[in-house]
Amino acid sequence: METYCDIIKAIGGGAEKPTHIMYRANLSWTVMQGYIKSLEGQGLVSAQDDDGKRLYQLTEKGFGLLKQYLSIKEDLRLVPEDNAYL
Repeated sequence: METYCDIIKAIGGGAEKPTHIMYRANLSWTVMQGYIKSLEGQGLVSAQDDDGKRLYQLTEKGFGLLKQYLSIKEDLRLVPEDNAYL
């Protein structure tokens, strides 16, 4: 679950390109691709092609999940209340 949330946080934080997501989530290329496909299948992430390059963004459902995740972390006092993801 943490890995999925790391990817969602990376995309929500502005990473659109696959390599940027990969580095922010600290994943290998192959592993990241599997997670991204799963997130796309669940309707949390959408992909679009821009001049032959694949870019990812969160769907409304993905932003909702990110909000819930960050809210839980705040309730547990694991992150400061003013986060840059929303």
